[in-house]
Amino acid sequence: SVNEFYKSDRNLARAINLATQASEACLKAGDAQQAITSLINGASMCLVNKEPQKALELSKRALELAANVSDKLLLARSYQNIGAAKKALGKYDEALANFQEALKIYDDAPNTPMQDELICIKGIASAYYLKNDFDKAHENHLLALNLLDITPDLSSNELVRSELLVELANDLAKLNKNDEAAKNYKEVLEILKGKEQNPRVLDLLERASKGLKGLN
Repeated sequence: SVNEFYKSDRNLARAINLATQASEACLKAGDAQQAITSLINGASMCLVNKEPQKALELSKRALELAANVSDKLLLARSYQNIGAAKKALGKYDEALANFQEALKIYDDAPNTPMQDELICIKGIASAYYLKNDFDKAHENHLLALNLLDITPDLSSNELVRSELLVELANDLAKLNKNDEAAKNYKEVLEILKGKEQNPRVLDLLERASKGLKGLN
């Protein structure tokens, strides 16, 4: 199975190749849904590996295949990965168009995992921020934070909450709402206090501290 490809190997570059091979094997076996899933997983790994062009190629292939299967969430995830790749390539309008397509499908699908919708809205907010549209960025970061509060699997995830709070604070700082921004940065420092052994925590603490200093 595709999962076995990943479990056996932690090396990202190799895992990306294995995901691509897995998708081809699934297609030959007539399992289009599993082939699309492999392409989506491969594209996500390319994004982590800072290879947006490769992520874009895999996501476009996934999108072509996903147009012909009944599971519309695969179509949405393909659009979402295209959005993330375009954002990484600096094509923010194209990124937003793809994220919006994904969001439309998520909104219509009865079985959308909240986590997928949350990541999509976060991508939209980030693309607006990079376009210097800080009002829209703020609006979407708030929406993502509200969604987090009503998502049982994620509402207690301190890393997800802290990252959203840092991004929201960055929007507020750009909108010259320094008091509100400071409140959010301080909340992150409070939430993550004493958890510095995690590298992601360190990164968020650094971003919050830097943001707070920048207000003064």
